[in-house]
Amino acid sequence: MGASVGSFLNVVAFRVPLGRSVVSPGSACPSCEKPIAWYDNIPVLSWFILGGKCRYCKAPFSFRYAGVEAFFGIYTLAIVMRWDLTIHSLTCVIVGAILVAIALIDHDCWLIDDRMSAAVAVIGLVGHGASLIIDTELPLSPALVSVVTHFAAGAIAFGLLFGMGYVMTKALDKEALGGGDAPLFAAIVCVTGWTGLLPVLMLASIQGLIGWAILSRAGGIGNREVEHDDGWQPEEGALPLGIFLALAGLEVMLIGEGLTDAYLDAVRNLL
Repeated sequence: MGASVGSFLNVVAFRVPLGRSVVSPGSACPSCEKPIAWYDNIPVLSWFILGGKCRYCKAPFSFRYAGVEAFFGIYTLAIVMRWDLTIHSLTCVIVGAILVAIALIDHDCWLIDDRMSAAVAVIGLVGHGASLIIDTELPLSPALVSVVTHFAAGAIAFGLLFGMGYVMTKALDKEALGGGDAPLFAAIVCVTGWTGLLPVLMLASIQGLIGWAILSRAGGIGNREVEHDDGWQPEEGALPLGIFLALAGLEVMLIGEGLTDAYLDAVRNLL
């Protein structure tokens, strides 16, 4: 199921930036435009069976298609193994799917769709409340209070990252943070609550720096040939932070409060 969702996420990442429907028409080869039959659209397997090429015109298909399918299949399996078949695990899978789509689009276009971030926040908050009521049988009033605290954590997260971006922009005299990064961070923290605020920010920052250090010689991270309608292009050294915010969100949702506990234990040991 997870791998099938990953296949759909490839479609979302390709079509949404173009303003096209993600439902119709069905999948087709980008080169010869022939429709892809169901037996050539089996997640992960079809890419290897066809040798990564179109059955008809032999045009190559990027390994990213199979990679995203495999990744989300493994993520879904890991979530179910970690949290069992619960409302919480369903919320993590749905939110995770949107985060993967956001990361792919940010890589390709250097844009974060605020509608997707809003969907992450709404689904996360509703899923959190439903999980407390159904999974843990918590009464309605305490569940609503917990949902409000998650929303408050998201609001603080937005203010924190927006403020950091504002200060850095003034100090560097150029845009230091994309307009969609703070809303995305806020949306993720709406899902994780207070315990995810610092881990998400730290994981995104550390993994972003590591990723940039490894891939800088290969041209950096993200599509470097993109150009927005206003003429903006990614500068040398620029980093699409949305990719790493999404990755950190996936990690925190999977590990849960154990990640926060490990971080606090490390701080106590240092002190």
